[in-house]
Amino acid sequence: MPHPTSARRRRAGFVLVTMMLAMVGLLAFLGLAIDVGYMQYQKTCMQAAADAAALGGVQELRMNGSASVAAAAKSDAALNGFTGGQNGVSVTVNSPPASGYYTGDSTAVEVLISQTVKTLFLALAGSSSATVQARAVAHQGPGTGCIFALDASAAGAFSVSNGATVQASGCGVVVDSTSAQALTVTGAAKASAASFSVAGSYSITNGGSANPLPTAHAAAQPDPLAYVAAPSVGSGCLQTNYNPGWTPPPLVLNPGIYCGGIRLGNGNTVIFNPGTYILKGGGLSIGGGVNASGTGVTFYNTQGGGFNFQPIALDNGTTINFSAPTTGPLAAMLFFQDRGISAATGISLAGGANLTLNGALYFPGSAFSCSNGASCATGAYTIIVAKTLSFTGGVNVKADYSSLPGGTPVKGGAALSE
Repeated sequence: MPHPTSARRRRAGFVLVTMMLAMVGLLAFLGLAIDVGYMQYQKTCMQAAADAAALGGVQELRMNGSASVAAAAKSDAALNGFTGGQNGVSVTVNSPPASGYYTGDSTAVEVLISQTVKTLFLALAGSSSATVQARAVAHQGPGTGCIFALDASAAGAFSVSNGATVQASGCGVVVDSTSAQALTVTGAAKASAASFSVAGSYSITNGGSANPLPTAHAAAQPDPLAYVAAPSVGSGCLQTNYNPGWTPPPLVLNPGIYCGGIRLGNGNTVIFNPGTYILKGGGLSIGGGVNASGTGVTFYNTQGGGFNFQPIALDNGTTINFSAPTTGPLAAMLFFQDRGISAATGISLAGGANLTLNGALYFPGSAFSCSNGASCATGAYTIIVAKTLSFTGGVNVKADYSSLPGGTPVKGGAALSE
């Protein structure tokens, strides 16, 4: 019979070996947990940096265009602890994104960050490093504005007077001027909108009213349509100094290059076929009781080839019903003035004109003028962007973008999307 002491010793030895094996297993699991936890921590930090970089890239795109998007995004990633080319970190910025739902979207930015991370305990099992990755995509979310005055300092950059009524239904007015009288409403005029945001301050006098009262000293907002690429002008002329006189109805025009512009009058009934009308100097003048219509049209007002710039003029009892394209690179762009042109007037709507304009009226370097009893804008949606805006005629701007698959072309702040 074995001695009791020897049996106890054998049992103690077995327990000790079992405990040591268990400890080894526990330490292995602990090491795995530490490594995985550390990598998860790095992943969390990396994702936060990627998110910040994508958002920063979109803000840069919105404010300054595409040239420095990558630099801005990488700078934001570095501020959050991940600098490309250091400590095994790689930062890639794609604008537009190269993968995912927003592939090819010119308003979106994709950021990919990866880093080779050294392991602690897994190295004992032959895995000395692991790659941690994060990806973020941000895009420009829809904006709430529909009327924008871009001049940075002008008094009366947005002006409503002489009994005019400006109504922006469901959208806001943005005035970038820092003048103490950047927005003025006077002479029994009325202005209403979802909001009025003014970089400077405002003046409401002589029976004028604004509802709601403007928010003064707000942050200026960049050109909301700066991201839209201008159409190619090309050479040659479809028509030169086009002024047909009276023509039996209907007079049908086709898209193309109109050197010296288009002048229509004499009570004509005019149909503009869908497409882009390049006004190479001469502008567009429609008056004299003309009845004009066009669906899916864009008018690009520029100059060249010896033909000088002239503004858009719609006046003298004309009735117009124009709608911009709903898809393609010029979706929602109805009137588009060459960004390189700065003129006293970009578009003048006057003389009892009755206008239904579905689309953006884009004159970033010139003034928008609505005067003399004109009904300057009605339609499902109208967006007005100009250097300055003056209203002595009425305007009713609506914001129903249901006809546009992409929604409003006005982009607001950045929003994470992937």
